[in-house]
Amino acid sequence: MQHLIIVTPHAWIPRLPHPGTEKRCRALRLAVALGAFMLFVHLGSSHGEAAGVPQLNNRLEAIVTGTLPSDYAVSALVVDLETGQVLMELHPDRPLTPASTMKVVTSATALSLLKPDFAFVTEVLTDKAGSSSIGEVYLKGTGDPYLVSEELFALTRGLKENGLQEITGNIIVDDSYFIPGKPLDEREELGHRSYHAPYGALSLNFNSIKILVHPADRIGRPARVVMDPTSEYAVVRGSVKTVRGNACPRPAISKKGEPGEREIIEVTGEIGVNAQARGVYVNVASPALYTGKVFKEFLLREGVRVTGKVIRGKTPPSAVSYLEFKSRPLGSIVYWLNKFSNNFMAEQICLAVGAQAHGVPGTREKGLAVIRKYLLSCGVDEGSFSLSDASGLSLSNKLSASAIVRVLVTASRDFSYNAEFMASLGISGIDGTLREKFTDGAMRRRIRAKTGTLRGVNALAGYGVSRDGRTVAFAVLVNNLKQGAGFVSYADDIVRAVMELPMGARGSR
Repeated sequence: MQHLIIVTPHAWIPRLPHPGTEKRCRALRLAVALGAFMLFVHLGSSHGEAAGVPQLNNRLEAIVTGTLPSDYAVSALVVDLETGQVLMELHPDRPLTPASTMKVVTSATALSLLKPDFAFVTEVLTDKAGSSSIGEVYLKGTGDPYLVSEELFALTRGLKENGLQEITGNIIVDDSYFIPGKPLDEREELGHRSYHAPYGALSLNFNSIKILVHPADRIGRPARVVMDPTSEYAVVRGSVKTVRGNACPRPAISKKGEPGEREIIEVTGEIGVNAQARGVYVNVASPALYTGKVFKEFLLREGVRVTGKVIRGKTPPSAVSYLEFKSRPLGSIVYWLNKFSNNFMAEQICLAVGAQAHGVPGTREKGLAVIRKYLLSCGVDEGSFSLSDASGLSLSNKLSASAIVRVLVTASRDFSYNAEFMASLGISGIDGTLREKFTDGAMRRRIRAKTGTLRGVNALAGYGVSRDGRTVAFAVLVNNLKQGAGFVSYADDIVRAVMELPMGARGSR
């Protein structure tokens, strides 16, 4: 009789195409599965349980069976963080696309190798040192992922405070510390979006320019289109019309210009006269030149005379250091990386660990080799995973739930970086990518985790507190087995149901 408790509801609950219907259908399947395992618990679960099999596996299988359509695959694992005891597992060693839960591995690798106090250095060097007037200036980067306008302005102000009044030569931007690859996105062609920003050792504002559209005060007049930051690097041409109402703009954006030349950003569309100003981000083609020309603009604003141009080049061995500007600590950078799932930061860090471990220039291949070594040190079997990028944008990444959980457990036990690592994960119902997930009182603040979302991929991995007070490490990866799937939340649904389970007293099987 007990064998009839675990049911497969798909045969009698159809999947309908309408999104609202599908959402209700998923909720019904989840409710059925939860009801199934509650009845299972009521009748007892000792019958037929194999030795060494986690006691909660039947409950996890019921949840998954009631949640997932038949064309989806899952890898799931939950362990007691204190004892390492496996509480439940389902295909834990099945390699699946992790999406942005890959950042769990990337950030743990970087913190383990470089430590949370590591800082990136952006250096200003010159061929002729002097208190107020210098010749050729070299702006050399080492990959700071969080060099934003405010940080670059602070660097510029530091030069002014050192007494700099004049640059008589060129500003030479040096990004030779990295040889970066392009973003890996198999689903769409690389375009102008900030999502596809290139990487580089000398980068600014995640290698994007903000375009702001402000409505005119009257219908029919052209909207005001501006860019931030302004510099010689790019010019914006707006043809956005102000129309009736408060509709937010959905501007069409195109770019002209070749790398090394001025980029022209054209913006067209409409905006409601009563709408709020809206900003969109456009990536840049030449990160080092972009950074250098904004740097020059900031120097001019500070009253420093600059007679030369901004050009690309390498810093000669004879150059003298004039100013070293250190980034915020790596622990702080990883905080922003994981809280907001920043692909650019993840790839910059991958390049940096590659350069640190295997020498300059940093490359994706060197960085992934470091990440691979870290996975192996966590006890992940060689050959059980494959890595294509560090951010999780690529569909070719393959990791299992057990691999990610091994990283989570390893990181939690390393005093040198565990606090910064855990603090970087989103808190359910509070911040980061979990701000709008698990917002109800029963789940709020009970999970710290990294999300992973691509079309047909939904994953969640991190730490949580069970209903009966156990702290657990978990990973749930869900992949569609067919092409063309949309965005789903199956992993989130599974984790919610799992976290509502009593895990049992410590020491029990």
